[in-house]
Amino acid sequence: MSHFRIGPLYTPPSLVVEGGNQGTLARPNASGAATWVGAAVDPETGMLYVPSNNLYSVFRLREAYPGEPGNLRYREARDAGTPPRMPQGLPLFKPPYTRMTAIDMNTGEHAWMQPLGNGDRLRNHPALRHLDLPPLGGDSEDHGPLLTPTLLISALSAGGTDDGPQLVARDKATGEVLATIDLPRGALGSPMTYLLDGRQYIALTIGGSPVPELIALALPE
Repeated sequence: MSHFRIGPLYTPPSLVVEGGNQGTLARPNASGAATWVGAAVDPETGMLYVPSNNLYSVFRLREAYPGEPGNLRYREARDAGTPPRMPQGLPLFKPPYTRMTAIDMNTGEHAWMQPLGNGDRLRNHPALRHLDLPPLGGDSEDHGPLLTPTLLISALSAGGTDDGPQLVARDKATGEVLATIDLPRGALGSPMTYLLDGRQYIALTIGGSPVPELIALALPE
C-alpha cells in the first residue's frame, strides 16, 4: 500500500512512477457506490432503498506520449501501473461488498442494511472457509430494486442453484429474505411489475446470445 497515494475526499489522481507511486487509491470506485442502477422509494412511508457497492479504483496519470494529439501534459494512465495486491488474493476492504440499505427520508436514519448475497466466492477462499462468516455480499452487479406494498425485489448474480443467478424477494420493513427463484441467466438492470387479467407478473431483462432476452414471471394465482 506504500506505493499508492491515499488521502481525504477529492484527493486527485497521481502520476505513475516506475518503482514508486502507482496511482491514487479511491473508494468508492469510478462508478460510485450506488452506481447507475438507481434506487426505489416508497412515497407513503418516505423510505428509500439503495443498492451499493464497496469497491475501489486506482486513478493514475502518465506524461503524454510524443505525437499524441492535444496539448495536455498528462493523460489518464489506463495502461500503466500495478493494482494493489493483498496476501492470497484476499479483498482489500472488509465486507459487505454489495448491500441494500433502507433509509428513512423523514429522519435520515438507516432503518436496516443487508448484504446482497452470501458471497460464497469469498467465503470458500482457502484462508476463510474454516471461519463461520456472515453473508459478505458481492453477489449483485448493477441490479436495481423493485418495490411493492410489502416486498423489495432485486436480482443477484449468484447464490441460486449451482450458484447461478436468482431473483430475491425481501420484507421491505426488515430486509429479511422471504423467497428466491432461480433465473436462467444473469439479470440486466432492474425488474418491473404489471397486472394482466387480474394476475401480477414480474418482468426483467436477462443476458442472452446473441442478444439479451425479456422474461416474465407469473405470481401464484
